[in-house]
Amino acid sequence: MPRISKEREAAVRARILDAGIRAFERDGFRRASMNGIATAVGLSSGAIYTYFDSKEDLFLQAFATLVQDEEERLTRAVAAESTTRAKARLAVDFFVDVAVAPSSDGMRGVGGGFLVHAWAHSDESPQIRRQLLYRRQQFTSLVRSIVEEAVARGELPAATDTAGLSGAIGSMFDGLLVQRAEAGEAFGREDARRQADALIGALLRD
Repeated sequence: MPRISKEREAAVRARILDAGIRAFERDGFRRASMNGIATAVGLSSGAIYTYFDSKEDLFLQAFATLVQDEEERLTRAVAAESTTRAKARLAVDFFVDVAVAPSSDGMRGVGGGFLVHAWAHSDESPQIRRQLLYRRQQFTSLVRSIVEEAVARGELPAATDTAGLSGAIGSMFDGLLVQRAEAGEAFGREDARRQADALIGALLRD
């Protein structure tokens, strides 16, 4: 039987990752099935294991893909904005959308379907813990760059603890995902945006 080309193999792998991302976000780790993911990309239930050893392996690699996608695209988008408030507004809109409608638009992010499972299993999976720590470090670094810009522009006091504030903002955004997991669809965009806007508005007073 002829081997498939590396290009085709990479294309099939990418399709499986995309299908896995959708399934894990929609159904969570436990309810998502490898058979369902295989069917979504036109593979037999056994063929998917040619590309990924297990559902856990697919989850980890899908998680890593989203973290990288989130980091690269959000960093570029924030850098393109000219004001501190516009940068903060973009970050708020992005994470609010991820919290209530993950992976719905072009800029995908790590939503609750991934994070709830990852948080629950971080103690028993060093790989998951590394991904979570990397994600938090990258996001905190991005937020810190916005906070430091606000300090430089006189929009925040010069004595602001930029590291502490950046960590607190990151925790607030993850808190939106926790609330979504707790309340389900009862916690919507307006609920998330009101909380995020209250924090940004209190920090960046005109």
